[in-house]
Amino acid sequence: MAEKYSVFVGDVALDEYYRANYWPNIKDKTIVRTLPAVPGGMIANAACVAAALGMEVKFLAMLNSGAITQLLLADLQQRGIDTSLVIFDETVPDAKCMIFLVGDEHTAIIPTMGITHIELTPAQLDVLAHADVIYSTPIEFDVLRCGDMDSMAIRAYCRAHGAQLVFDLDVDYFKDSDETRYQHLDVVFFNEVGFDSYRGELSMQVAADRLLSYGISVVVVTQAAQGCMVYTHDQTQHVPGFGVDVVDVTGAGDTFGGSFVYARAQGKNVYDAARFANATAAICVGGLGARAGAVAREMVEARL
Repeated sequence: MAEKYSVFVGDVALDEYYRANYWPNIKDKTIVRTLPAVPGGMIANAACVAAALGMEVKFLAMLNSGAITQLLLADLQQRGIDTSLVIFDETVPDAKCMIFLVGDEHTAIIPTMGITHIELTPAQLDVLAHADVIYSTPIEFDVLRCGDMDSMAIRAYCRAHGAQLVFDLDVDYFKDSDETRYQHLDVVFFNEVGFDSYRGELSMQVAADRLLSYGISVVVVTQAAQGCMVYTHDQTQHVPGFGVDVVDVTGAGDTFGGSFVYARAQGKNVYDAARFANATAAICVGGLGARAGAVAREMVEARL
């Protein structure tokens, strides 16, 4: 029997945490309290959640080979994640993210890595194409190339070979009206801010229907403590969230995505998978750090 696995394509970073009493205005100065730095990164966070729940996970990114990278990769490996697909380039800067906690909210400042092109080998493309799930974001996946194939051709190729493409659109990184980015995808996640930005004056339902018309099968809009909205070709349903005392909301969306993918791989329908993901995200925001939701399946079931 062929190996079943998922490939998470994207960022891993050292999250540097700071606590502030208020968010400063332009030209302001404010004192912040330094908190311990921890491994993070949107895609790596989601990968860690899926792996903790029991999914076989491979991770693909471009990084330098310095001390911070070695720390980040060692952490992934300790969590059972295969990092053999990682590509090394010494011109790439250290992967860091600065996160400022103010009250119950957070502000993340993400320095650009400056990566415009990641060349995959045919062997790496083959690994992608034969995955059950490929999990990424537009900005991370769009730099992939393989010979004459651009990222859109790689998307189509992987789907043609049976891989399901799941993209976390978060707050969406694109402000133009180019809808081609939503082609050759199976599942997409938005948070409320990102979906409102995408839909503009359209109603939520009309905007979701437009996304579904591109061939996407599931659109999920996360709504923090309120849970999420799930849109499919057959039904629209609100899935309630779980009450929790919030410590840190960093990584809640990543936790939702990684646990949703795991739950679907276990055969749950989209609504049960969303409820499972809501419960996992509730565990995440109850702890400090973007990977507080990387817990065993039994803990999520107990929360349910």
